[in-house]
Amino acid sequence: MATYSGIKGFNIQTIAGDPANPIEGEVWYNTTSNVLKAYGNVAGAWSSATNYPGPFQEFPGGAGTSTAALSWAGYNQAASYLKTSYEYDGSSWAANVDMNRAAGAYTQGLGTQTAALSGGYYRSPAPAGTKTDSEEYNGVAWSTTNPTQNALGKRTGCGTTTAGLEAGGDDIGPATPVGTTESYDGTSWADVASLNTARSMAASHNGTLTASFCIGGASPATNIYANVEEYNGTGWTETTNINTARKTLQGFGTTALALVFAGETSPTVITAATEEWNGTTWTEVADLTTARFSGGSTTGTTNTGGLCIGGSVGPASSNAVEEWTSGLATITFTNS
Repeated sequence: MATYSGIKGFNIQTIAGDPANPIEGEVWYNTTSNVLKAYGNVAGAWSSATNYPGPFQEFPGGAGTSTAALSWAGYNQAASYLKTSYEYDGSSWAANVDMNRAAGAYTQGLGTQTAALSGGYYRSPAPAGTKTDSEEYNGVAWSTTNPTQNALGKRTGCGTTTAGLEAGGDDIGPATPVGTTESYDGTSWADVASLNTARSMAASHNGTLTASFCIGGASPATNIYANVEEYNGTGWTETTNINTARKTLQGFGTTALALVFAGETSPTVITAATEEWNGTTWTEVADLTTARFSGGSTTGTTNTGGLCIGGSVGPASSNAVEEWTSGLATITFTNS
């Protein structure tokens, strides 16, 4: 004999919130927000997140994930070079302890919210120059570490506080981009194999010490690249180009699953374009809500979720934050 559940189906579960660990295909009614929700595979999209507490431009440092992020330093048109840092819990930003030095613009961020590294930066105008200062955050305080081997800013970086990598950049004096690459072992920086194409302002946060990307960038500022190089722990090799050549872009993920977004396609044109890497090809996906360049980003471990933090929207800096979500995620059903 047929049962009620066989004829009518099961009642949808009700919960005062969302399940802590939903499984694919799970459906529920959230009695707090009074909406029907499900957990399933969704196309990637950007959405507005809580604004960063202070506007800035020129690459603040960034580390962590979309629910446990750390962002620091950068350039603020009103306050100049910053040493402040903030933590993000997925819904709000909280002031964190300051760095020891105002790390300026184009510092590179590696690691996680509670174990982050900031290495190299530059300032202009006075006190002008590229710096080798390196600081590490342990979840409680920032401490100075051994300096980088090369005084460079605008570098691409990835990895952790015990196995990090920074590549390319320029010295802001004559602003001559280089292919110089350095690794960090938790104590000191060491020169390793250089990029094939010298460049600065490439995408960061795409990989690990032994499997990383250097994506896009420029050399000099008017010669903008689409080419991508991959590092295997020993040397760099050319791999599949991104679709849109750009500099001052950002990204997160790995050499198997990566995302790049924003940037400048020429010295006067900025973009909101986003591209996703599936291990074989780069595909154009949903654009950022607002075109920008020189922003910050989280590091993440996949291409399915992360933050684009602040940056410049033209002549002015922005404190707007956007969150990328793709793959398995919570879906909210609405009337339309």
